[in-house]
Amino acid sequence: MKLSLLFKLLLLACIVYVFGLSIDIMGVDSSQYASISREMAETGNYLQVKHRGDDYLDKPPLLFWVSSLFFKLFGYHNWSFKIGGFLFTLLGVYSTYRLGKLLYNITVGRLAALMLFTCQAFFLFNHDLRTDTILTGSVIFAIWQLVEWLHDNKWKWLIGASAGMALAMLAKGPIGLMVPVLAIGGYLIGAGRWGDIFRWQYLVALLLIGLMLSPMLYGLYQQYDMHPEKTVRFVSSDGVQLQTGVSGIEFYFWTQSFGRLTGENVWKDNSGPFFFVHNFIWSFLPWSLLFILAFFSRIVDILKVILKGKKLPELLTLLGFLLPFIALSLSNYKLPHYIFVIYPLASILLAGWWHEKIMLPGKFTSWRYNLSLFLQLLVVISSFMIVYFIYFYFFPGATAVEIMIAFTGIAIAIYFMFKPRGKGINLIIASAIVSVSANYTMNTWFYPELLEYQAGSNLAKYSNQKNIDPHNVFFYRYFIFSYGYYVQATVETIHDESIKERLERGEETYIITTKRDLADLQRDFELDILKKVRSYPVTNLSIDFLMAEKRSTKVKPVYLVKAIESKE
Repeated sequence: MKLSLLFKLLLLACIVYVFGLSIDIMGVDSSQYASISREMAETGNYLQVKHRGDDYLDKPPLLFWVSSLFFKLFGYHNWSFKIGGFLFTLLGVYSTYRLGKLLYNITVGRLAALMLFTCQAFFLFNHDLRTDTILTGSVIFAIWQLVEWLHDNKWKWLIGASAGMALAMLAKGPIGLMVPVLAIGGYLIGAGRWGDIFRWQYLVALLLIGLMLSPMLYGLYQQYDMHPEKTVRFVSSDGVQLQTGVSGIEFYFWTQSFGRLTGENVWKDNSGPFFFVHNFIWSFLPWSLLFILAFFSRIVDILKVILKGKKLPELLTLLGFLLPFIALSLSNYKLPHYIFVIYPLASILLAGWWHEKIMLPGKFTSWRYNLSLFLQLLVVISSFMIVYFIYFYFFPGATAVEIMIAFTGIAIAIYFMFKPRGKGINLIIASAIVSVSANYTMNTWFYPELLEYQAGSNLAKYSNQKNIDPHNVFFYRYFIFSYGYYVQATVETIHDESIKERLERGEETYIITTKRDLADLQRDFELDILKKVRSYPVTNLSIDFLMAEKRSTKVKPVYLVKAIESKE
């Protein structure tokens, strides 16, 4: 792929990412993380993570450290919360390029970087920011650095790898070490470098990782291990659970990660062992169908090599993808973004296979290319239909210019798909353009319209416009993280007696509640209804909500009211 063309495609994708940075922060997880980061920035307590003044143990601190730093520098904005994750994404894309170049050649590196930057998962978890965003960039950086070190044994690479694994573990725990170890193990096996499996320098790397983790571990020890009498609240799928004698260090190294395999972790769901299979198909679009073809083709190639007694091919990407995929599939609790960490390796595997089987002279086979063309046509048709439904059925009302930009991109993609020369590279270009066009629609129209149904951020905008003191605002039998972030305050819950007491003292009292609970309040208090917003859990979409004519059956009202006086 020509360098100028690569830059143009990456630049187009980057513009779409930048559009996403300004989108309101989505609930539940992202808005909770933003709220924690705001609290950390305001208190200056970086070693002990707290939320709403209470201990928070669920996630390591790196996301909160990064976001609070940007809050300090630039203030509280959507983009200042997300920019740290985007920078780690750029690090991950660059590291993918360098690793692909190292394992194969510069063309594979460029293809892999483009595939990763334009896959659906990366667009998604850059505006719905998760700890996995930072984890993914750190992990692939660490793997690249390790392979560089194995090539020339320079200490700078081992120090870089140690930093990458430490950052990954600070982002999400031991998985930040597990994935690089499994990937490098596959690399050494494929290369037949058995002597490199045990080297004394690994002890130095572990020491460096430990030193980099020490601030977090010291904070965990101070916050939990020194206080076994402390009652710690765990929010689980079964509700709030209270525990004493909690070790923060044990929770970090064992319970939160491996405890999901052993059952010690309280989080459980009904997801089966194949949960990640169908989630991979949508989240790695537009490349997932091609990857499946490449994945099984690579396995067949390996079996042929073994039977012929020849040297094994590169196994880093295959085993680095497959082994964590299996391990994560055995967990008792799964969410789609848990496997995004291995998408850089999937991109390199696919790019390497594509370059070898489609682009190299003498390797091109019509059946393989025609099958790939058919699969990508399915992706293009699906993307066209999704964009069409977004503009004309889900959220009609976009301008003609916005609609034209999206469909022009898809038309250009179709042109490249059937361009007679350069078939192999043109199909990749077409797929990337389709992804950028579809996500242009998502980031400039779909998500902004969708977030009109996020009660917390919309009520907060109203409160800020009316200069309502957030310390006089309370939740009544209802709670949303995003409101507290956007009004930059810790908003407490309240009950009837407290409302009466505040009114008796002449204190202004504003209440956020649902329609059902509003009726209960109206029986006891005179209320002034200030604002009614439409509410829907925007990260849990259904077809009935998406269809404009059925949406009213799924949307529930949430109110901001002012208590005037008690009726008693």
